Amino acid sequence: MDFNITAEEEGIAFRIAERLRAGDSPTDDDLAEELGEDVRPNLRSLLEKGWLVVDADRSLKLSTIGQAALSSRRDVGGAQA
Repeated sequence: MDFNITAEEEGIAFRIAERLRAGDSPTDDDLAEELGEDVRPNLRSLLEKGWLVVDADRSLKLSTIGQAALSSRRDVGGAQA
């Protein structure tokens, strides 16, 4: 897993975490509709870095390590997304 992510990628990861906590299972299309088409390269990057996984319904989930990393980042600096 690559822990080096951009501030924009981090904001997207926090947004996905927020939606998951709210009981939503967003797809890449949902996030593109909400945040704009330019979110797609960042989603692809987060997938490649191991932060996200895609389930059978095309829903994005944080990987186990991604969840732990976000929890650590939130403890240090707080969520900004």
